[in-house]
Amino acid sequence: MAFVLLLLLSLVKYLWLAGYAHPVADDYCYAAKSAGSTYWAWSRSEWLHWNGRYTSNLLMIHGPLTWWGDMLIGYRLVPVLFLASTFLSAWFLLRRLTRHALSNREELLATLVFLLLYLNLMPDLGEGFYWYTGAATYQLGSMLLFVHLALLVPGPARGAGQGALLMLNVLLAVALVGMDEIHMLLMLCLHMVRTAWLFGRRRNGFGALVLLLAAMAGAVLMYSAPGNAVRGAMFADTHELGRSAGMSALQAFRFVGQWLLSPALLACGALYIPLHQVLRERIPGFRALLRLPAWLAVLLPFLLVVATTFPAYWNTGLLGQHRTINVACFLLVPLVFLNLAIALERGMLRKLSTWTPTPALRGSAMGLALLALNFTGNGLAVHADLWGGRAAAYDRVMTEREEQMRVAAEDPSVHARFIPQSKPPRTLPSYEGPYLLRDWMMQCQARFFGAEAGQVSLQTEQP
Repeated sequence: MAFVLLLLLSLVKYLWLAGYAHPVADDYCYAAKSAGSTYWAWSRSEWLHWNGRYTSNLLMIHGPLTWWGDMLIGYRLVPVLFLASTFLSAWFLLRRLTRHALSNREELLATLVFLLLYLNLMPDLGEGFYWYTGAATYQLGSMLLFVHLALLVPGPARGAGQGALLMLNVLLAVALVGMDEIHMLLMLCLHMVRTAWLFGRRRNGFGALVLLLAAMAGAVLMYSAPGNAVRGAMFADTHELGRSAGMSALQAFRFVGQWLLSPALLACGALYIPLHQVLRERIPGFRALLRLPAWLAVLLPFLLVVATTFPAYWNTGLLGQHRTINVACFLLVPLVFLNLAIALERGMLRKLSTWTPTPALRGSAMGLALLALNFTGNGLAVHADLWGGRAAAYDRVMTEREEQMRVAAEDPSVHARFIPQSKPPRTLPSYEGPYLLRDWMMQCQARFFGAEAGQVSLQTEQP
């Protein structure tokens, strides 16, 4: 019980951090550009002139900046909702996979550990949860993917219930493909492999074929958008197959290596070892899953990173941000434990599968896991930002800028000068620190508040 309570306390800091979140960059651009538009007009305009993300584009209009008179209420509520929804989507997938072989308490504990591991390992926590534009595109897509995977697990539904479930999953498939290029690629790969596997084994593949066709139709709609060319014209070195594949492969080794050496992941992996035999006996289908070829299980995490980096290199020629890698991290955590289970079943760790630690040793492992979750990776970074004052300083600067823009909107003669942030927080979205805030980001903020783009600039000299 003490371990569970301490895990819950480990989650509190991520909820607390939401109280310092502020809209930045694209948040203001989308809110200003979409003001007064209808959903159809906005979606059509983005598809024609910016990108083909027909699902996530709809989430950019009437976003949290417009929900209340105080825009920060809705904006700071979003990370909390996404944290809760991530937990629920993972719990739903776990329940479908284990088919209620675990107790509710065991399911909730496993889901909590997953969420904390993911938060600790995320390459870009700030853009993953605390920046609406990024979270509504990539994190929401990952949550919907978990729900989609859960609904693919065979269940008791038959007849009309099975048909309704298929239709729901078709809608999810179409929505997922339209979130972003990464989820589009993952969905196409998933359903091509699943359909081929079912037909190859002479099983009923009608539902799989319908889902594949739905994913392909969504991919055509996204990829054929004229706006893709408009956006792509802003970048050099695009559509180079060899370079995109090579750089994606290098990033795969980089990120998978970092994650596998994470103290938090290693500590939680040690906690899994004595549970392996019990889970293998209790969970239906687990033994069959453990027969997956070891080489394929090892390869999957690397392929995930390639799938989440290749679209960026292909479309823009660079990996400009790491929020796309968050998608790979989300799926990698369960894959790491699958690899560990296979190693315990028939690999080099087989002798450890019957190991039973003493209570003292188990308690020590739990303590190490808690320390690693809180004082390494993003856990340490969040503590440093909260207790070191960077989050509070960021909040003050951003609040001052927002007030400056309100004044400038009321008086056209006012010129707002933003003070640069030399040490922004590591765990909140910021495009300063080693770089200067770009003009377009300030101009979008000005337009959102009703000021002119020329009424704002960055103070580059010390007062």
